[in-house]
Amino acid sequence: MKIIGNKIRLRNFTEDDFSFYNELEQNPITHQYESSAPDDAEIQNDFQKALSEVHDSPRERYELAINLKDDGTPVGRISIKLNWSEIREWEIGWALHPDFWKNGYATEAVELLIGYAFSDLNAHRVVAYANTENTASEKLMTRAGMKLDGILREVRICNGKWCNEFIYSVLEHEWDK
Repeated sequence: MKIIGNKIRLRNFTEDDFSFYNELEQNPITHQYESSAPDDAEIQNDFQKALSEVHDSPRERYELAINLKDDGTPVGRISIKLNWSEIREWEIGWALHPDFWKNGYATEAVELLIGYAFSDLNAHRVVAYANTENTASEKLMTRAGMKLDGILREVRICNGKWCNEFIYSVLEHEWDK
């Protein structure tokens, strides 16, 4: 699977991507706002799961590499998974290597995958969650056309304390990109 944008392309991971995937997941900034960072075994298992899910039919989860369109340089990962089939809700998430922040790559990746969800996955609603302290993700969700649904209070422990999460969404009839 490939989705091509102006500056980036999204594609399935291959075995050759493990080095970058591992580097991204090992970076403390990647999981700064999460409950915990994955250990080596979890990273390996998550990567193998991403490789195997390519063959699922129907496919209910897409874990994709974000690469620069021109030279194929890996810059991050993005995923979308079916949360609730009855209401056709899909959840999107992403991580971009800090060396590539502030270039519009994450926003373009999110917009491309949301568009794919509505055009090819029959999504009615795409949601994203972010720690309320993660202002960069909140701004990205807004730039990508998502709207704040609300705040989930104290839904996980982050860095030893309870934290809140934003939930953002976009509905199929709102999507015009």
